[in-house]
Amino acid sequence: MHRSSRASTFLPILLFALAVAGCGDVASQVDVRGPDSTRVVAASNHPLAFFAERIGGDRLEVRWLVPDGVDPAAWSPTGDDLAAMQSADLILLNGATYETWRSTASLPREKVVDTTAEVRKLLIETEEGPVHAHGPEGAHSHRGIASTTWLDPEIAIAQSAAVERALAERMPAHQDLFRSNRGVLIREIQERAAAIEQAVNADPDRPVIFSRPVYQYLARRFRMNGETLELDGGAPPDAEAIAELDEMRAEHPAAWMIWPEAPTEEVVAALRERGVECVVVPIAGSPPVDGDLLTAMDATASSLRRVYDFD
Repeated sequence: MHRSSRASTFLPILLFALAVAGCGDVASQVDVRGPDSTRVVAASNHPLAFFAERIGGDRLEVRWLVPDGVDPAAWSPTGDDLAAMQSADLILLNGATYETWRSTASLPREKVVDTTAEVRKLLIETEEGPVHAHGPEGAHSHRGIASTTWLDPEIAIAQSAAVERALAERMPAHQDLFRSNRGVLIREIQERAAAIEQAVNADPDRPVIFSRPVYQYLARRFRMNGETLELDGGAPPDAEAIAELDEMRAEHPAAWMIWPEAPTEEVVAALRERGVECVVVPIAGSPPVDGDLLTAMDATASSLRRVYDFD
């Protein structure tokens, strides 16, 4: 009886002690802020930052860490950048190998949202290509999984859904607002997708050349007849590049080359001599100088109307 009495006394004390010890862990994970408190979101590219801003509205502060003039796909965060991400309430990643720095960065797992995780079957595998350099980012490659996923409007909409879910989980009091805001966003994306599709459908078999291996999702979604030939937009093509262009056009007689940013006048002139005109179809991984992802889609539709002679 004596031993049983001691055990019965000890057990409640032990359970109480364990409960108290566990309270610290639970409390540290519970967001005790009010439903109207602003949450901080870090995003790895402009489309995700744009989705967060449009869906979250004034409930969010969107933290943009990529320096001006740097392609987010080639960016590597500094220690201070990682600290800023870690202190955010939510970290939005594109996935699809877009964030090449992710494997060596320590981020709180519970805060990270891979916005393409639910559409992995739609991701495009790419052939290995040579390491090359263009722009201020220096040498890099486009290998593995094509990462400019948002150029397919349907994948972009799926990524916006991942953003909405993440926000609703953290701020359930505003889930109706988030749903409504995303509904408007979806309609705006679909309207622009329809304009792009209408332009391409004017002559869907017309061959085009892409100057960068970044248009895979755009080409697949709108069934564009395109081939890729990487050229430096900052310097006129040399004899080897001209020979490659001529060889490609012998089988793929394209009269237009599509660029993510405008090449120099010298490049434009050199290609025009070979019978090829240049046109810009923005990627919008970074914030456009004027506007946002939707205005970039408007620019895409406008450029492709020229390419496909759509009146």
